[in-house]
Amino acid sequence: MVCHSAQRPEQTSLAEWLREYGVPTPRMINRLDRETSGLVVVAKNEGTAKTLARPSCDARLKRNTSRFATVKSPGERRDRSTDWVSQTSVVYTKRVVDVTAGQPSLTRYAVEKRLRNFTVVRLMPRTGRAHQLRVHLAWLGHPIVGDKVYGADETLYLQFIEHGLTNKMLEKLLLPRHALHAEGVSFIHPRTQQPCAFQANLPDDMRAFVEENS
Repeated sequence: MVCHSAQRPEQTSLAEWLREYGVPTPRMINRLDRETSGLVVVAKNEGTAKTLARPSCDARLKRNTSRFATVKSPGERRDRSTDWVSQTSVVYTKRVVDVTAGQPSLTRYAVEKRLRNFTVVRLMPRTGRAHQLRVHLAWLGHPIVGDKVYGADETLYLQFIEHGLTNKMLEKLLLPRHALHAEGVSFIHPRTQQPCAFQANLPDDMRAFVEENS
């Protein structure tokens, strides 16, 4: 589900769900794209949110995410520091790497497992730009399996918005959603100062894809 539904009021959002379950003013420290599964950290009050979101604080989130890159495999480990801004595209939310006018962003990644025609990679974002991981992998030539915007055909996203997922689209995408999962998160608790770490297992759809292509 979307984290906030300001632009899509017809969709249930994580913020609305949290308010229904007793968190009147949820503050999301990290956000996920609608098709990304995994962990989101939510502060229950403004003071905690400011502490967790402070870049210079030890409580800054260290997010590890696992995802797939297609066909060509990246190197064993590499640092990628890039600039990027929005680009002219039929999809108005799409971003692109721009080394002259963009904002600095950094993604570290390592190969987790090599499949027959795909690669499972672990990504460690060190900045939190919108779509950052999807942009960087597509720019490197390894778009995420199932990505309707940053894959081979961005018009699939427009078709999906208008008609929903079709079998013809699924033949190109291979998965109904992009194969990106926020697997782990760790931080220092702002009140107790104790380390906190959480894990979310790979969801069934991504696990099945790995098994089918091993």
